Amino acid sequence: MNFSQVSKYLDDALIFGIKPSLIRINKILKLMGDPHKDKDFIHIVGTNGKTSTTVMLAEILKGQGFKSAYHISPHISSYAERIWIDGSDMTEEKFADTFGQIYPYIEEVNSLDLGGPITQFEIITAMAFVAAANNGIEVMVLEAGMGGRWDATNAADAKVAGLTSVSLEHTQILGSTIPEIAAEKVEVIKKGSRAATISNDHAVLDIIEKKASSMEADLYLYGRDFSISSRESMGLSGWKIGLKAIFGKYSGIEIPLIGDYQPLNLSLAIVLAELYMDTINKKLDGGLLNGSLAGIYIKGRLEMIKKDPFVFSDVSHNPEGMDKFSKVMEKYFKTKKKTIIFAVLADKDYGVMIRKVLGAADRLILTSSHTGRSLSVAKLQQKTAEIMEKSSSDIKMPTEVYAMDSVENSLNYALKISGTNDIICITGSPTNLMGLDKII
Repeated sequence: MNFSQVSKYLDDALIFGIKPSLIRINKILKLMGDPHKDKDFIHIVGTNGKTSTTVMLAEILKGQGFKSAYHISPHISSYAERIWIDGSDMTEEKFADTFGQIYPYIEEVNSLDLGGPITQFEIITAMAFVAAANNGIEVMVLEAGMGGRWDATNAADAKVAGLTSVSLEHTQILGSTIPEIAAEKVEVIKKGSRAATISNDHAVLDIIEKKASSMEADLYLYGRDFSISSRESMGLSGWKIGLKAIFGKYSGIEIPLIGDYQPLNLSLAIVLAELYMDTINKKLDGGLLNGSLAGIYIKGRLEMIKKDPFVFSDVSHNPEGMDKFSKVMEKYFKTKKKTIIFAVLADKDYGVMIRKVLGAADRLILTSSHTGRSLSVAKLQQKTAEIMEKSSSDIKMPTEVYAMDSVENSLNYALKISGTNDIICITGSPTNLMGLDKII
């Protein structure tokens, strides 16, 4: 198959498993000779910040001299973005070749009664393990797709695990409370491993501490064992921070990422690099940190994709993410006229998300994205009107609200009505950003 055919196959595959289980991923890996068994892994779980932490960590490890890789999800433009090998995304040709390598095993697994066919995420995770083996990768950073316990990435035996934050998500699968969701995520902590977290939620910390203790794993907490000693905003150029980590102190670390949450993600990435290197009796070289992070680029994380007017893409897709997004809009663009294009998946807590985005927008364009899971424009418009009607007059609200049938049409309209000093941002779901490269 060529890349287009592979993409179509993955589009048609189940996104989630019929039964939460590792049986399918373990079976396909066993059929292929367990390509993941001779590699080192670091596992990242959490609700928000997973991708940023994963990318920064892999870049840091590469800068320290390791042949590193990562596996993230979802993608923005191409499935090939999900697997990064020693400095660059897989090419579409290599991605298709890797799929071809495992396709016979996909067919074999699907012929068995294993609770349903192998899922899209399980296939790409198996491909990531094979790609790491094919390319002589020493250490791979894995971002859990959903939860942890039954996530396909949990087939790996990670030496180190990192937890970002935990908030309500995928409640129909992971549980209806934060402790229930945290209990699913901490299952990536393996016997005798090391773990670190930047969560400050006492309920979450209680869960992770009990899990670490039961697995005889060393646990490191932000604020107790490591902390940011200084942080300086460089505006749209990013951040400069100092960090008191586990085994060293680092200063003047610059990252070209503007979100207020990125310094905290970076602190976790550095500590996880320290912990991993300590497992193999090596020490992180602070002098190499800036070099490895200077050119870091993360799609869809307040990513500037156009100037005059400024257009940003953002993948915030849950209440916690939208809260952070609205605060960034206020901090960096307080004096700018902000047009926000918003679409959301129907299974999210979209009422809370709408309230957050209303406070951030001067103009709001409601729309729907390229997926059957997206909330319809009609329902989004109705819910937004209800919230605006019930909101008190002293709460900031957009002066203009529009509804359009697609993200593409919304962006084209926003570009027509915006001045050169205005801000446009597309947010609410990663699916909103697919295909924007054809417009910008």
